[in-house]
Amino acid sequence: MSLITITSSFGSGGEKIAKEVSEQLGIELFDDHKVQERALSMGISSKELEGIDEKAPRLFDRLFTNKPAVYLDLLGSVIFDIASEGEGLIVGHGAQVFLEDFNCALHVLIHAPEETRSKTLSEEQNITAEAAMQLVHKMDKRLGDFVQYAFNRDWKDSSGYDLVINLEKLGTDWAVKLISDLAGSEEVKTCSIKAIEEMESSSLKRKIDAAIIKNNHSTIYPDFVVEVTGGGKVHLSGLMFSNDELEKVIRVIKNVPGVTEVTSEIVIVPSSYGA
Repeated sequence: MSLITITSSFGSGGEKIAKEVSEQLGIELFDDHKVQERALSMGISSKELEGIDEKAPRLFDRLFTNKPAVYLDLLGSVIFDIASEGEGLIVGHGAQVFLEDFNCALHVLIHAPEETRSKTLSEEQNITAEAAMQLVHKMDKRLGDFVQYAFNRDWKDSSGYDLVINLEKLGTDWAVKLISDLAGSEEVKTCSIKAIEEMESSSLKRKIDAAIIKNNHSTIYPDFVVEVTGGGKVHLSGLMFSNDELEKVIRVIKNVPGVTEVTSEIVIVPSSYGA
């Protein structure tokens, strides 16, 4: 099994390379469309999907709503759900960061100089060289802002990848060959059942976190812990102020697709606790 994430600078042709690699290896390609399809199949609504993209939220959203946190949890749940299958090729969406501790995954960065990318865009889209360069700058900044906001890191930092390919030197054919050969190696294909189970639990945990945030329980009751123990089982521990509020949280969690059971060791304390 081969699980690959590909991050590419705008206009470098990363999507084309990803498609060829997926065809060579016979694994599913998860581009924007496929990621959204998977999200819908997981019970995430089309309205919630509006936030699943590589764009940092507006200042208003960051300051006055819980949307960014919900979106990141939902996006993380989709990426972990895909990874739980043990194979596939995910393009963008911060997958390389979400799965950085998943030893089965091969993380690839594809890049090319701005001049090369703007020239290609100018020819393909029949726009001026100046307009093409502005577009390259805009899209690179958008990706950079997203990764910086979501994960507090630079997407161009090579330490976050297993393979970095400069298309200016190697070209598309060699990029496809390098990724395919490395992904097909035993070192990368070997994936433990335990690791896959962890991805399944992580996916469900992200969905639960998103539901809790969306219903404002994370800010009202910050002292409880949600643990996903496998097989859709969820365990709660920590502190709350009343049994009525505990029941509300349990209802929210039980409504999350994939949850099969909720147990609790929540301790009920007076609302004046800690005052």
